[in-house]
Order: sequence, then structure tokens, then C-alpha cells
Amino acid sequence: MRMPEAAGAWSVEPLELARRTAHRAWFFYLSDDGSPLEIAYRVWLLRSGNERILVDTGPPLDEGARRGLRDMRTVEGALLGADVRTEEIRTVVLTHMHWDHASSADRFTHARFYVQRAELDFFMGVAHDHPATARFFSHRDMLVRLVESGRVEIVDGDHDLRPGIRLVRVGGHTPGSQIVVIARPEGCEVIASDAIPLNRNYTDLIPNGIFVNVVDAIAALKTVRALGPSKVYTGHDLVPSLLLPAG
Repeated sequence: MRMPEAAGAWSVEPLELARRTAHRAWFFYLSDDGSPLEIAYRVWLLRSGNERILVDTGPPLDEGARRGLRDMRTVEGALLGADVRTEEIRTVVLTHMHWDHASSADRFTHARFYVQRAELDFFMGVAHDHPATARFFSHRDMLVRLVESGRVEIVDGDHDLRPGIRLVRVGGHTPGSQIVVIARPEGCEVIASDAIPLNRNYTDLIPNGIFVNVVDAIAALKTVRALGPSKVYTGHDLVPSLLLPAG
């Protein structure tokens, strides 16, 4: 896989939005029981110079409360805590369109959104046809209006977003799940989102228990490992990043 061009001094800041007690089996396919597991919900802020890029938007408070989240804060509040206003965000990468990653998209009225074609096709098509997949989505009308507004940039496969930032489609968790690869002199960093939901998924090569294609979910893990990242930002671990030896 081609690495992003090593240019641009991008920092990555995980911003926690909420916590929840979940079931361990949701995240470790055929590997763990259903005992309780504490998880976090977050977005990621990228900065370089005067530019701010947001990866995912998180859920609004009402949706989070409906689904049992606690210690919640809005994405606007999390950004203000990082001295960033929502209107400063002109680029949003949606790793996928599940409720906890995309349903606050309407807060970013000045932004353009980068979504994989396979994800949009799924979301606009069969994702809502059965409760097994529909349960992971919300705010469909709002997101459909966003797509129809022309503010969504459709990505078809790997895409160089900026010098030093590359979007890579991995699928598995959803058909168009994408990771964000950030070039570093000491080795790349990867925002894996729910392609790798918890740090143990990476270290033990266990695919997420929530997926549309388990073969692709395993391949996503191998793709990230093959990059030899120095740091991986997983989707829901209480420890927001996994520091690794480069290469």
C-alpha cells in the first residue's frame, strides 16, 4: 500500500464525548463472553497550521441518551474545550455512517464531508431494510439531506486528503469503513475508528464482533498492521491510542 506523502505537521487529538457499559462479545468476534465492558465514544481532531479537520462527528445528546450513553458532551462542547469552534471545521471525514460516528453531521454547516462510495451506497440502500443493520443508524433524513446538498465528497477507494493524510477503505465493519493514515517521520499513525474498536483487537488480531463481512474485518486488521504504525487510535477503548514500535 502506498503511504501518504510525508508532508504537513498534523497533530491528532482524541476528544471523548461519552461512555457506556457494553457487552464484551460485541467487540471480540467469537472470542469473549457477554460480560460488561466499559467503552468510550470519541471523535478525532487533526490540526496543521491554521487548518482543522474533524474525523467523525459523534452523536447528539438525545440519541446518546436513548442508547444508554452517560457522561455525555456535545461535539461542539468537546471542540470548544480544544479551542476550536464548529465553523472552523471545513473538512469532516466520516469513517462510516453509524449513529455514534455520523449523526451530529448537521452541526457542521461550513464543512464538506468525505465518505466512501460503498458506505453511501449501503446507507442509501439496504442498510435500513432489516433490524440487524438498521439498529446501527439514526438521523437518516438529516444525512440524506446532507448528501443531496452537494456537500459530500464521494471517495472511491484510497484517497490523498491532504499532504500527509491518506484515506484508506477497508470495509468489514461496514462496506465503506475507512481509516485515516497520517504520515510521521517515525512511522505513520492510524485513526482506525471501528475497523479496530479496542486496543486488544489490534494486539490479538481479533475482528470486531459487529460487521457486515468478517473476511474484510480481518483483512482490515492486517492492513493496519502491514502499515507498521507507530500509533493506532482505536474506536472505543478507554485508552485512546495504542503506542507501538515503528515498523
